[in-house]
Amino acid sequence: MPHTPPDSAGVFAPGHLGELTQLVTPALVDQVLSLTRRTQQRVRMLPARVMVYFVLAM
Repeated sequence: MPHTPPDSAGVFAPGHLGELTQLVTPALVDQVLSLTRRTQQRVRMLPARVMVYFVLAM
């Protein structure tokens, strides 16, 4: 079984994208999507929030 250092446990948590999610929180992304009326209408494999982080990472 591979050993995971205790300090990196939160780095690989679901929805965690490292430093990017600390600067631009998921709550902020959701608020901006809501204000711009760009929230998703149905469940997709790549939700709107994920696409925002993808564009920011590029």
